Amino acid sequence: MRILITGASGFIGRHLSAYAREQGHEVLGTCLTTQELELRGPPKDGVAWARLDLKDGAAVRRIVSEYHPDAVFHLAAQAYAKRAWKDPIDTFQTNVLGTITLYEALRETPPREGVLLSASGSAYGVPPTLPIREEFPLNPTNPYGVSKAAQDMLSLQYSLNFGLRILRARLFGTTGPGKTGDALNDFARQIASHEREGRPGVLRVGNLDTSRDISDIRDVVRALWRVFERGDPVHAVNIGAGRSYSIRWIANELVRLARVPMEVHPDPELFRPTDEPDNTADISRLRSLGYEPRFPLERTVADALDFWRQE
Repeated sequence: MRILITGASGFIGRHLSAYAREQGHEVLGTCLTTQELELRGPPKDGVAWARLDLKDGAAVRRIVSEYHPDAVFHLAAQAYAKRAWKDPIDTFQTNVLGTITLYEALRETPPREGVLLSASGSAYGVPPTLPIREEFPLNPTNPYGVSKAAQDMLSLQYSLNFGLRILRARLFGTTGPGKTGDALNDFARQIASHEREGRPGVLRVGNLDTSRDISDIRDVVRALWRVFERGDPVHAVNIGAGRSYSIRWIANELVRLARVPMEVHPDPELFRPTDEPDNTADISRLRSLGYEPRFPLERTVADALDFWRQE
């Protein structure tokens, strides 16, 4: 199968590309800049690469028409909530208009096996109750969540009206060794730096009183594949662990594993304007597709710390 993975140079994309190659598929991955390919992570051998900005409609159409993929995994996005607060215009141009641009190209060259959108649990915002089920309304509370809700609804609309098979996988927290921009790896990197110095340190943290449904990337790629193979366009599927962990627990677990004494200090600059208190996902629908998580967060925390110790 010929697979096009947009945003393949990102954290999830690198893992998914490696997984697809292990399954024997041909992969064309897109990146925004070639510098992204220098990041540490899964092996990139066997993946063909193309630079692509989703805001460049001509380039999107050219890649789709020339490669003519059997399947598309649409991961490319401005994926950081903090950046979305600072630059909502670019976030919407990439996430919303970029998705329309891609889908318009796919209307002209429909992929035989379909499309999977990397949607987001951020689109739910603050839910009426927990756990969060797919039937809950999309009620995002930040610019990033709004852009992902728009992607989600666009995907359903294009599927219903234009005959494209587009699956919607609503990802909750995804982490793993080497990710950047999330609390777990930020904490682990700080601790590893203090360990190299060989003296006690201070762990700068943001809001520790929130809880997040967090999955290991090694589980997430299997879940994405399962949704693509067995899901249907009408029903979005939550991808999560089915339980949440407090950010305080993550910080304490890393401090416990640290090889030097660490003091935890909140930093006001690391707090977000709004922060959902908890986002535990109901993953009953995902489990009905034959999926079960394999990696407990305790292992992910330890593996992430070991990763940054080798930096």
